[in-house]
Amino acid sequence: MIRRASEGTPPAFHCAGLAKIYRTGETEVHALRGVDLVIPAGEILVLLGPSGSGKSTLLNIIGGLDRPSAGTLYYRDLDLTAMDEEELTRFRRANVGFIFQFYNLIPSLTAEENVRLVTDIAEHPMNAADALGLVGLADRRDHYPAQLSGGEQQRVAVA
Repeated sequence: MIRRASEGTPPAFHCAGLAKIYRTGETEVHALRGVDLVIPAGEILVLLGPSGSGKSTLLNIIGGLDRPSAGTLYYRDLDLTAMDEEELTRFRRANVGFIFQFYNLIPSLTAEENVRLVTDIAEHPMNAADALGLVGLADRRDHYPAQLSGGEQQRVAVA
């Protein structure tokens, strides 16, 4: 049961019975089966499991990048499973940040230009150079991803 605002702060995320089935022809792959999860606001969570256990699938669904085959998912009091694509896009823009495993930086753009791409769609963007300064990369802002270490590339993605 999800708590409503009148009963206190709702959890950041609450899912019940989440399932995800991928179909290829007649083959079904059950990536998630009946996941029930409550993540309180402000909680730090580690998702741990072997390869193929559904970690990325769960994160993609919670982040609004994918939809479950069954179940419900709430972000605070918003039912993400009832949202259309446009509403999910607004949800992601306002509430979610992604750092992908390979960072998804554009190799032909500098660190600052990669960060600036994101600020073009933000409602209240931070200056790209300032964002890089916050992650300790002010002196590397004119470097291309290939000129940065893996950790530096990850910090560009954070910025």
